[in-house]
Amino acid sequence: MAYNLESYKKPFWAKSGNFVRGRDPLGVQNSSISVYATLLPGMTNLTLRLRYYGMYLWILDEYHNIPPENDFKKSVRAQYNFIRRAELISAFLMINKHPNELHIIGSDFAKRNIDEANEKGFYDIALGADQDKNTEKGSVYWDYNSGALGQYYAGSLFALNLAESKNGYFERTEDYGKQLAESYRKSLSKDTATLFLKRINEGKLFLDDLELLDEIALNREYKDTPEGAFYFKMLLSDDGLKSKTASQKITSQRKESIQIFLNLINNENEHINIFELPLISYSSCLKKNKDEVNEASFGWYYYYLNELAHHSLEAVFWGMLREMDLKSYSLEQFLYEITKKVCDKSKILLGGHTEYLIPELISKLDKEKFITLNYIESIADSVKKEDGIDGITQGILALLSLYRDNQHKLHDVSLYANDHFLNTKYGNAIHIFHTYIESSKNLRFKDFVRKFIHTLINEHIAVAYNKMGNGEKNLLKFVLEDNYLVHIETMRPNFTNPRLRTLLNFTQDLGLVSVENKLTESGIELLNELNLAE
Repeated sequence: MAYNLESYKKPFWAKSGNFVRGRDPLGVQNSSISVYATLLPGMTNLTLRLRYYGMYLWILDEYHNIPPENDFKKSVRAQYNFIRRAELISAFLMINKHPNELHIIGSDFAKRNIDEANEKGFYDIALGADQDKNTEKGSVYWDYNSGALGQYYAGSLFALNLAESKNGYFERTEDYGKQLAESYRKSLSKDTATLFLKRINEGKLFLDDLELLDEIALNREYKDTPEGAFYFKMLLSDDGLKSKTASQKITSQRKESIQIFLNLINNENEHINIFELPLISYSSCLKKNKDEVNEASFGWYYYYLNELAHHSLEAVFWGMLREMDLKSYSLEQFLYEITKKVCDKSKILLGGHTEYLIPELISKLDKEKFITLNYIESIADSVKKEDGIDGITQGILALLSLYRDNQHKLHDVSLYANDHFLNTKYGNAIHIFHTYIESSKNLRFKDFVRKFIHTLINEHIAVAYNKMGNGEKNLLKFVLEDNYLVHIETMRPNFTNPRLRTLLNFTQDLGLVSVENKLTESGIELLNELNLAE
């Protein structure tokens, strides 16, 4: 008998309580993440305020200069507490002085402790920030031991050659990192800098301090300062030696992405959504040769091609999980019944084309009728209706149409992926097309569907076990028990988040884009310079 999570009764010797949720059950999304990391180096979806970069570099520079006998120099943990105190002071400042600002590290903790601090007349920074091995989880503003710097920002600072890690300690780099530290220092008066460092050392922040410390506010105007000039230089410079391609070229895809983004914002078409940059680049590059667009435009096309391929696969997988949840199947029963249901549903759309071999079937898909993006949109409807067979059908037809649309671009896609060392990322579009379509050229639709579903079953099991490694976390969404499929969890198809919110925040912080998402005079001036330089 096949057991599932609802039917078993305790005690049950085979019970596993270690199944965990995951957004990427097929293990394909890292191929998209690697692309947008290449396009926007130095940014992440969690580094949402640009001025933290300057604050961290200044703090690391000040830490570098404190005497060796200082208690904060005695261990890595002590350095982390130095940084953590700075983060918490900044949080209290922002919540008191600028409560409507978003993406402030430690803001929730600061809000919870405002009343108590107002009664005492000070904030106990040491109590709310310092960690030792016995610190209870949730008792301080941030549980990750090296603060938000270690958890969120360090990777970006390393990528930009601003900071590095040595023996567990964070250090600013001698050239570029020191330049940012000095530029940020010029935005602070001597009294503000002295007071901020004094409060870090003492571990207390007094209410009377907040007015003077407002110079460290994350929303402070710094456009016409050395600090602002450094940020402009940093974001508009080339992508650095770490971006060097296989053809030994150092790219400028971050700068090109900023240009594309500003052009979208400047577009007078009010129906354009600036967060649709990948879709717009995809649609544009489909009609142009690779040498007609810049590197970043093609990169965004490649990113979105991967996303569409992933979404197609995930729709099929979602439909399979939905069907497993409705009924108990042996593996053979599942392959037979799901294939039959999908083929029956597809005949309404494909007619006699289902008798062709897959290459000929693809060539018969009318571009006016079989529109890839329409299928992608229909997947959401299938999920909403909880119609698993429809989801599988929409996903398969979406992938076939996607292959048809992009077949003429795949050589250029391979060149881009190879040059940027993205070709080995599991789940990239080239890999998906080969695994699910090109390897099935001698099959008719019925056999193609069966193979597609069987391949997805095997891929998920392999990916889940690979992710588990030697750990105990079970990422399987179904298990095969006595040759029966046992449903664990149904995962909906989703897209990745390609750092465009961070890009918008940075351009707003720099005064290039207004809060209404319109270009400022400075933004128009910069965009004109970038467009003229092409």
